[in-house]
Amino acid sequence: MSTITRVLGRAANAPLRPLGLELKRLAAWSDDTRGFLPFEATLAAAAAAGQSVSDYVDVTYNRAHATPESVERMAELGAFAGRIDRICEIGPGSGRYLDLVKKRCQPSYYEIYETADDWAGWLVERHGVQRQPCDGLSLSATPAASIDLVMAHKVFPSVPTLVTIRYLIEMARVVRPGGKLLFDVVTEKCLDAATIDRWLSSGKGYDHFPTATQESVMLDVLGRRGVSPSGRFIYPMEPGTTECFLFVKAQ
Repeated sequence: MSTITRVLGRAANAPLRPLGLELKRLAAWSDDTRGFLPFEATLAAAAAAGQSVSDYVDVTYNRAHATPESVERMAELGAFAGRIDRICEIGPGSGRYLDLVKKRCQPSYYEIYETADDWAGWLVERHGVQRQPCDGLSLSATPAASIDLVMAHKVFPSVPTLVTIRYLIEMARVVRPGGKLLFDVVTEKCLDAATIDRWLSSGKGYDHFPTATQESVMLDVLGRRGVSPSGRFIYPMEPGTTECFLFVKAQ
C-alpha cells in the first residue's frame, strides 16, 4: 500500500472512529494469495524443525512426502517425457514442485510467474529461474508457442473460477504444439459428501477456498484451443483433495 493511500485512509477513517467504524481496503485475489505462505516465518520454522522448506510445507500444510509422491505420479502420466527444455510455472510459491521438476527435466530455461515478491526473489537466487512480471491473470511476458511444459500446482483451487479460465487460455497460448499443460483443480470428484464434511468441520473457517472448477467447462476451454486431456489422478490437499490433469497440445 502506498504512502498516499495510507494517508487518505487515515483521513477517511478519522470521523468514523468515534462511532466504532473503520473503512478497510478489500484485497484483490492476487494480493490474498501472497499471504498464503508467509516467507520469513516459513524459512525460520523449517530451519528450527531441521527440515527443508519443501518437507516443512508438506508436513505443515498437507501430508509428509505429498509433493515428491505427486511428482512421481505426474511422471508416470508422461508429464516429463520427451523434450522438456523450456518450462513456465505459475505460482511456484516455496518452489517445492519447481525443485523436483527442474531436477528431472534439466531445462535450459525455467520462468516463473509469482505474485509474492519475497518468495519470487528467493527462488531466483536459489534456483536461477527467470521471474516474469506477474499480474495474477496472464502470462503476458511469454511469447506464444514458446514453452514445452507449462504448469501450476495448488494454484487454481485458490483463485476465482474466471481467473483459472484466463490462465488456462494463456497456458494454451504459450505452449508449443506437442507441448504439455500440467495443473490441478478441484473438480466434482474432489467434493463428495465425506470430503465436504471434512472441509466444513476443519475449524479453519474456509470460505472462498477451495474454488471448484467444472470439468466440462475446462475441457471446452482447452479443447477449442487444440489442447486435449492425456491423464489425471487425485492427490491430497488437506483436509480434502485436488485433481491433477495432464493435457497435450495438438501438433
